[in-house]
Amino acid sequence: MVKVVITGQKHITAHNLPRNSRHTLIYPKNFPTGRYPIGKLWGPLSSFLPWQPVWSGYDVIHSFNRIIYTNKPWFATFEDQRSLYRNPRNRQESLVYSFLNNRLILDNCQKIIAMSDFAKHRIIKRIEGWDISEKIKQKLTVIHPNVPVRVNHPKTYDDKQQLQFIFVGSHIARKGGIVALRFAKKAEKLGLPIQVNIVSGLAMGQGVPTDFPNRDKYAEDLKLLDLNNVIYHKSLPNQQVMDLLSQSHFQLMATLQDTYGFSLIEGFSVATPAITTNICALPELIIPGKNGYFLELPLNESRQWKNWVHGEKLKTEEYWEVLNGTYDYLAEAALEQIIKFLDRADKQEHYESLSAGALAQAQNVNNAEKQNELFDHLYAAAAGLY
Repeated sequence: MVKVVITGQKHITAHNLPRNSRHTLIYPKNFPTGRYPIGKLWGPLSSFLPWQPVWSGYDVIHSFNRIIYTNKPWFATFEDQRSLYRNPRNRQESLVYSFLNNRLILDNCQKIIAMSDFAKHRIIKRIEGWDISEKIKQKLTVIHPNVPVRVNHPKTYDDKQQLQFIFVGSHIARKGGIVALRFAKKAEKLGLPIQVNIVSGLAMGQGVPTDFPNRDKYAEDLKLLDLNNVIYHKSLPNQQVMDLLSQSHFQLMATLQDTYGFSLIEGFSVATPAITTNICALPELIIPGKNGYFLELPLNESRQWKNWVHGEKLKTEEYWEVLNGTYDYLAEAALEQIIKFLDRADKQEHYESLSAGALAQAQNVNNAEKQNELFDHLYAAAAGLY
């Protein structure tokens, strides 16, 4: 049995670790988790954890979105190249990044694990032409996030039922909750038999990627939480969220920025197909017409939303007009997709096929049992048990 210390950013750990490991996973309370003060002192060090356990009762370290200092065997899982690398602005920063990069090519760094092909593509582009690029590529592997598969058969569909949708996401604007609300408003005006569940802490505005910084811009959209065909849940225990996902016909997550989309694969685990955007890693999850539908956004060379701006440009009226128009376009596109679905003569069979496709994605790509065996083997090999 191997003792594995877990460190780095916690928000991606649950979906990227073995769920029922035969090894011991250790979460030390005093082990930095990504908010270590050294990064606040100097930005280039924000992806580095210089601290390591002083006790010797562990064999391997698994780090998330962070490069660590250790002589022990270790793994690095990352969701995007910016978690590990930033663009150096001067010679001092270049020296720091050179030091961090070289830690990844040391023999004790066992694997550099990308959460998706999107993440792998991003890091390969970032290190193009570097002296160490080939050594890093040799260690690169893709292990998709995992979920327990909770059902063993797809859903059936009764066209006499009200069509149930669910949006799950703390960041209601970035993740597509504003789109879901506008979709509900448009559906209500047309008298469509649709209900939308919103599960969100309503985080938005300043500090949230892609959002307009001034929350007041979203005031009219938040009033839509009171629509007759909307049910709002500020927060729910995980099991109740899973129950809602099970009861829903579709997940609706018209996200503008998302490195993976954990809620989508949670929905797949209960055979619920998804309607989402075509950004980042989401094309690795969705096969249009097989397990869901895409709402098409213009993309840049990095497969991110092309119209996303940064810095001071976020505060401009021009950017709000782009955002506002994009929210409305996505809501209209989702509505058109559902009208097409409702007009299908074979919608019962088609829906059951979509549900089967969603379940197959969870079983074949995001299956916790399969990933459990994979991680357990990697930990044992790193500790010299094979």
